[in-house]
Formats: sequence, structure tokens, C-alpha cells
Amino acid sequence: MVISATGNFHWIAPGLRFTIRLSVNRAITETTMPQIINRTTLPNYYATDDPSLAEAADSARIDMRMAHGNKVSLAVAVCQPGYHPAPQIHATEQLNYVAEGEIWIYIDGDAYHLQAGDAIRVPKMKPHWMWNRSEHPCTFYESNCPPLAGDAQGAGALFEGDVPAQHYPHVVWLSDKYAKEVEDRDAAAVEGPLLARADSLATSVHGGAIGAAAAGKLTSKCIHGLEHNMTLARRKGGYHSAPHIHDAEQLHTPIKGDIDIFTSDFGFACREGDFNIVPSNTPHWAEVSGDEDNILLQAHSPVLGSAANRKALLTDEERGLPIFTVFNMTPWREQDIMNVEQVHRKNMQRS
Repeated sequence: MVISATGNFHWIAPGLRFTIRLSVNRAITETTMPQIINRTTLPNYYATDDPSLAEAADSARIDMRMAHGNKVSLAVAVCQPGYHPAPQIHATEQLNYVAEGEIWIYIDGDAYHLQAGDAIRVPKMKPHWMWNRSEHPCTFYESNCPPLAGDAQGAGALFEGDVPAQHYPHVVWLSDKYAKEVEDRDAAAVEGPLLARADSLATSVHGGAIGAAAAGKLTSKCIHGLEHNMTLARRKGGYHSAPHIHDAEQLHTPIKGDIDIFTSDFGFACREGDFNIVPSNTPHWAEVSGDEDNILLQAHSPVLGSAANRKALLTDEERGLPIFTVFNMTPWREQDIMNVEQVHRKNMQRS
């Protein structure tokens, strides 16, 4: 390993040379956007000074914090009893996972009643809205592809470079007559191909960990649409993966426990409440150093097909459509790449 005049570390191995761009904090100060951020530092996505928009969003009864990359956004939200925004549409594919409580989600006139552990997909440009008809708060996670960041004014961006807000889709609020027409019918909740009940999500067991003792320490449950997936991954204490790459942008947040994420450029100490991004085709790996399990909610775009038991939430009309899917691959000289882990540990990025 040598240090250049610019301050960058260069790792040199037989037949291999690559640069670690974390030089004496130089790259960190030159990066336009952070690659890790805690949700407590982000604004409420639906907060607004416009009374009309606040009414449409029912912003007094929801707190949503969102981060995004170039291809996908990821958010965590807590909505209070009675939460009922106006119907909306947006030019993004939306996936939701309910972590706590329950919520009604209406999609194109159909009502779905979700409990903790359930997931659902809202196809692009379909009218939809939510209603917390229970007496308790509901916590849910939401991903959108492309990022639903047109109204975020740059907040939560996790990538290098300046992209104008108009580049991204935004929420379009609709008349409340659409909700009234559906809710006045008081129809029973439906099942259907857009909905995944918790007990219908099969567990995939993954390889790729280091050492025989690490085998089977990574399991996941995965849903996907046409353009992206949402994965709930559990890594047991002591898990340490080998480097891998995929041609998908990855955005993730720890739901439970801590995890260290390493790339060929940086190391990230991810804690509960953090959002962190791995750009496409970037070698990366993870370690859960303690005894406690880590649960990481991940969004990928395009669809990452490495979970054998992933579940497609597609309408009958969509099932014949092609889905561009990418897979985990092992990078060249992966063991040499992983040698930078000890360098990263001396300069871990934190939110």
C-alpha cells in the first residue's frame, strides 16, 4: 500500500491496483452528498407551509423520513390513528412493508388491510391512499423507483453530483371524491396479487459468507415489482460476507442491530435509523461483529434476483412483461479487495 501526493491510498497486489478514495478525510470533504445519514437529521417528507397541501397529505398525523439515490428512494414512516391523506398518483413503482400496527391501503378502488409483516405494491400511476382505521400508530417502510424525490428539495440525497429536483417524480394529489366513492361502498378488504401476507413470504438462505461457521447466517424475505425489489435480510451475530457486486443501486436501513458495510472506497458504521447507499457495480461486503442479529431492510433497482424465493407482486396483465434482473457476482481478486477493510476501520463513516 502506498499514499499518493493527492493523499489517496493505493492498494497494490500482484496484477491488481486500485484506489481507496478515503484519503485523510480528503474525499469526504469533496463529496457533494453523504453516503450515510440518520433519519433524525432529515425533515418530515410531508411537512409543508402550504395549508392546502398539508390538508391533502394529512401531514399532522404522519412523520416520514426519506433518503434516495439516483434509482430508488427508501423511507420510514409512523402514522397516527385516523391518518387519511387524499388520493394521490405518482410516476413511480411503490413497495410498502408494515413493521408495526396495521393500515388500510386503497389501490385503484380496491381496499387492502395490512397487518405487521405484510407487504404490498402500488403500480406506477395508480390512484391510491392510506387510512389508519385502528387506535394505534402504524410504522411502515416505503420504497419508490424511480425516487419519489421531486418534492424533497434535495433532502436525503445519498450520491455524488447535483441532480435537479425536477429530474425526479413527485406526488400529485387528487380530489377526495375518489376516496369517498370507494369508502362509501364500505366493501370488504380484498386479497390479490399486489398483496403479500407475512406467512406467504418464503425465506431464502444465502451463501457468500466467510468460513464454515458463517454458512446459513444470512436469510432474507424479498418482494419485487417490475423495476425494483425490497428485501428484509437477517444476519446473525458474527456474520462476515465476502465482497460481491451487482448492477443495482442498493439503499438500506438497519431495522434492528448494528452492521458495518464496506465498499472498495469506504467503511460505514450503520446503526438503527441510518440510511446508507451502495452505488451500482461497487464491490461491497458486510460484517455483524457482535453477538446480536442484524435486520437490514434493503431496496435495489433494478431487481436483484439473488433471493431464490423472492415474490413478484404483479397483476395478471403484468406477469407477461419482461423484468430486467441482475445478480450478485464475485469481483476480480475479491480477497485483495477485502484487504482494505483494516484501512477503512481506522476511518469509518458515521451518520
